[in-house]
Amino acid sequence: MLTRKHFLNVITLGAPLLAGMVSEFFMYIADSAMVGRLGTQYLAAIAIATLFAEIMWVIVWPFAPGTQALAARRYGRQKAAKTAASTLYIRLQRHTGEILDNSMVVSFAVGIAAMLIAAFSQDILHWLLDDAQLVSLADSYIRIIKWAMPLAGIFYTLYGFLAAVNLTRVIMVATVGFNVLNILFNYVLIFGKFGFPALGIEGAAVGTVLSQAMGTAYLAGHVFFAKNTRNYKCCRFGGLQFGLMKDIFIASCPMMAQLGLVLSIFLYYESLIARIGTLHLAVTHIIFTMFMLNRTLIGGFAEGGSILIGNHLGCDQPEEAVRYGYATEYLAFFFGVILVGLILVFPQAIVKIFNQEPETIALGVKGLRFFAVFIFINIIGFPFEIIFTHNGWGRYPLVTELISIVVFALGLTLLLTRYFKMGIYAAWLSLGLYMVCYSLLLAAGFWSKRWLRVHVET
Repeated sequence: MLTRKHFLNVITLGAPLLAGMVSEFFMYIADSAMVGRLGTQYLAAIAIATLFAEIMWVIVWPFAPGTQALAARRYGRQKAAKTAASTLYIRLQRHTGEILDNSMVVSFAVGIAAMLIAAFSQDILHWLLDDAQLVSLADSYIRIIKWAMPLAGIFYTLYGFLAAVNLTRVIMVATVGFNVLNILFNYVLIFGKFGFPALGIEGAAVGTVLSQAMGTAYLAGHVFFAKNTRNYKCCRFGGLQFGLMKDIFIASCPMMAQLGLVLSIFLYYESLIARIGTLHLAVTHIIFTMFMLNRTLIGGFAEGGSILIGNHLGCDQPEEAVRYGYATEYLAFFFGVILVGLILVFPQAIVKIFNQEPETIALGVKGLRFFAVFIFINIIGFPFEIIFTHNGWGRYPLVTELISIVVFALGLTLLLTRYFKMGIYAAWLSLGLYMVCYSLLLAAGFWSKRWLRVHVET
């Protein structure tokens, strides 16, 4: 039976993560909004550039849920033994700490590999786009942002470990801090303030790299020196195990594949929109941004719920894990109603954040209202994805999202726009149907309860 305790625990753990995720999202908006002030061509360029960069980010980001999946279960066993002999508790605590060291080694190496994708950015962009100026602007951003990848690998590993041991406030401080710094760096470097040169779209990339370095340094320092993490004996690399690295990599791999393939399809989808018109690409980017904002706002509570689910699975309490799943879903429904209501009531104000040109505002208002129902359905389904991926069942979201996106966002879009010449609304309808299909499949996976029987360590 659900009680107030379930909701309060999800909110207590999820609220700091939500604050950090919201600040991260506003960093993403800051890049788009500040660069968008330079003109519609720049807004279209940052749309393509950030989506390409996201393909690199998602190679390293899955180490947050991958690390959490293993560490949360070990932490659950550790908490269950707290009343036992102190030597047992200390041994289990250091057993939990082993996860971080092994994950850091793997994530840093994968971050280096992610940088290599940028070597092919110009060729890929020329294949996707006909506009040479758009390619040049987007590539200038990608060439710089690639240097953040190894740092991001370490950052997300630290994020996943601290979340697993219920230290989400530390994550909030780090993510809010480095995202505020990123906005400040953007302002200075994009527009050339305080004596610095105006770097335009390149300034947005430099600001992100600098702020990522500072955020990573803060989390690493906390894990190594703070009283509440010192006993885990992390960042000493004395217990490296190939088998454990393999388990972490396997837990992270489905998300790498899922996000990498999905974003690649989105990148191609945006290239199809660009052929309809640069204005349509700019507006579609605004819609994508609002789509991501809603997922971000729900994602904080979903991550909080996923941590508690992992802790209870670790101490063999599957019924309690299911209750936290339902508590997370009810919270998503409540906030989803509010968020979609804001989109329907204030669409013009939302579009004006990104661009002030009348044509962009007019089409943007129509696009946001068109997508409102689809966004709400996606909000309801998204917590299930977080629960699965953060507890070791990443294969199910991988398969179901690929089916949905290939059939609708890719296949139906190509059919309606390239062969039947039906225009932007047909492309938007195809994207909306993908959201509906994926959300329904995620809900079916939750009700099957197969995610309760997943083993994350061999």
